[in-house]
Amino acid sequence: MSHVRALLTALAAAAVAAASAGCEVGGDTDPTAEAGDPAGSSTTALSGPQRQLTVLAQGPVLTWDPQRMTSRQQALFAGRTYLRTLTTYRPATDLAGQKELVGDLATDTGKPNKDATSWTFTLREGVTWQDGSAVTCEDVRYGVARSLATETASTGYALTYLDIPKKPDGSSEYPGPYGKAGQSEKATKLIEDAVRCDGRKVTFRLSEPVPTFAAVVSTTELAPYKEAQDERDDGVYSVFSNGPYQLEGQWVPSQGGTWVPNPRWDAESDEVRDPGPERIDHREGVSAVDAVRLMAEGEGGSRAALLDPLPAGLLDPVRESPARLQTVAADGQLVDYLAPNMRSEVMKEQEVRVALALATDRQAYVEALGGEAVSTPAWSLIGASLPSAHEAVLDRGPSGDPDAAAERLKKAKKTSPTVRVAYRPGERADAAMKALEAGWERVGFEIELKPVGDDYFATISGADAAEDYDVFWSSWGPDYPSAATVLPLLFDDRINISDAGSGRDYGYVASKNLNRDMDAAAAERDEDKRMTRWQEVDQGLLETGRYIPLAQQRNTFVAGSEVTGLAANAVFGGALETGLVGVSR
Repeated sequence: MSHVRALLTALAAAAVAAASAGCEVGGDTDPTAEAGDPAGSSTTALSGPQRQLTVLAQGPVLTWDPQRMTSRQQALFAGRTYLRTLTTYRPATDLAGQKELVGDLATDTGKPNKDATSWTFTLREGVTWQDGSAVTCEDVRYGVARSLATETASTGYALTYLDIPKKPDGSSEYPGPYGKAGQSEKATKLIEDAVRCDGRKVTFRLSEPVPTFAAVVSTTELAPYKEAQDERDDGVYSVFSNGPYQLEGQWVPSQGGTWVPNPRWDAESDEVRDPGPERIDHREGVSAVDAVRLMAEGEGGSRAALLDPLPAGLLDPVRESPARLQTVAADGQLVDYLAPNMRSEVMKEQEVRVALALATDRQAYVEALGGEAVSTPAWSLIGASLPSAHEAVLDRGPSGDPDAAAERLKKAKKTSPTVRVAYRPGERADAAMKALEAGWERVGFEIELKPVGDDYFATISGADAAEDYDVFWSSWGPDYPSAATVLPLLFDDRINISDAGSGRDYGYVASKNLNRDMDAAAAERDEDKRMTRWQEVDQGLLETGRYIPLAQQRNTFVAGSEVTGLAANAVFGGALETGLVGVSR
C-alpha cells in the first residue's frame, strides 16, 4: 500500500498548493491532515453492490428538467441515462464517431422539405415512459411548448426557429402551456401549427430555412415531456424517464441520488444506449481531492469515476500514481478569445488588429493557465469537434511572430499604441493576461490591463464599454457541433447590438457583408458546401483580426481501476462519456 500512501501525500500537498494559490479544489478537505487519515476527508468510504458504478461531482446539479437544462456536460449524462431526444450523437471513443448524428426517439435524422423550412421526424415504435405509456408526438410538442414559457425559459432554439409570431420585444406570441393564456384557443393554435402531429409523425414548421435542424433537435430543450408529470416550479429535480435508467426515490440537491434500471425501457427501440452498470450511485458535494482519495483507497472507489475535470493542481499527482487510477482527456467546450473593439480609435485599424494577433503568445497564456493539460493554443472559435474546423490563419507558431507584428504596426504608422484590455480577474487569469501583455509589449504596444471584477459580461456588453476599453477577453462554446451556434451568435450585429450595448458582439463587428455571408452559410442545404461557407466566414474574421483566439479548454477525467470504457466526448463539451462507462465486476 506504499504507492497509495505516496499518492495521498501528494494529494494533500496539491491541496495545500491549490489553496495557497487561491485555486478552488472543492469540498471541506483539511489539507494539513495526514494523507490517508479518514479525518482528512469530508466523505465516507465508497461501498455498494457489484456492478454498481459510483459517479462523483462537486455539483450542484441545478436541474434535471430538460427544458431548463443549459449545461452541455449535464445534457450528456441525462441523455445517456434517462432522457432521449429526437436525434443524438453516438457514444464513441474517437472524435469522428462522436460527430455522428443519428436518430434516437426518431427513426432517422429527419426529412426536410425543399427549402428546409419544415422538418418531419417519425417516432420509433416501442419507446415508453417509465410508467409504460408510449412517448408520443404530443409529448414532443408539449416539451417544445414548455421551452417557450417564462417559467421554464430555455436556450432559445424554439423561440428562434419555430414559425410563431414574435412581439416587438422579441418574445414569442405563444406564452407557453400554462394558465388561461397558454391554454386559450389562440395559444393552442399557435403551438399546434408550429409543431404538427400525425400519428407517430411530428413536423416542425420553421420561420426560416434551417438545414441543421436535425442537430437542433438533439438538444434537451426540444426533448419530449409528459404533460401529466409537469410540476412546473416544483419539478426542478423531477425525473420521468424514457431511457435505460430511472431515479430511485428523490434527488437530494448537493447530496445526489441513485439511478436504477428502468424496467419499461426496451433495448430493441434504442440503437444508441447499451447500459453497463446495474446501478449508478451519483454523489454530489465531493471535491476532486476527496474523489481521488476514495478511488485510490481501493474497494468501492475502484468502481468510481469523477464527473468533474481534474483541477490543474491534481493532474501530476494523479498521472504519476503507479496504480489504481486511470485518466482520459478531451477538448473542452470553451475557447478563450479576444474581441478587438471596432469602435476604438486604435483597434478600428485592421493592421493594428492583425499586429496584435501576430504578437499574441498563446503558449505563454496556456502555460500561465496551468499548461496543456488544462488548455491548448487555439487558432479559431471553431474547434476540432465542429464540422467546419479548418487550418490555422495567421499561424506563426504558438508564441507568435514579433517581427511580423512589428512590421504591421510600422505599416499602420503606429509606433506605440496604447491598448486597454478588459478581462475577468482571477489568480490564473491575472497571470495569463500578464503573459500576453509581455508578448504584446515586445513589439511596441503599450498595454493597460483592466480587470473587471463585478458582473463581467454585463459590464463589457454595456453601452459605456465601447468608450472604456479597446479589447475584450471572452470565451464561448457551441451548443451542438455547428459553426451556426458560434459565429452568428457572436458577430451578427442584428441580434446583438442595440442602444443598450453590444450584446455578445463585444467588439461591435457590424458588417452587412459578414451578415450576408453568415445568412448564406446558415441556409446552405448541401453539407459540404455549408461547411466550406462557414470556413470562409471564419477565415475572413481571423484574417482581418476581428477576433483573436487564445486557448481551447482541455478536460481530464479520472476513474478507479475497475471502471471500463473510460472516454471523454468532445462533441458534448469534453464531458465524461457515461454512455460507454461500465465496471468490470
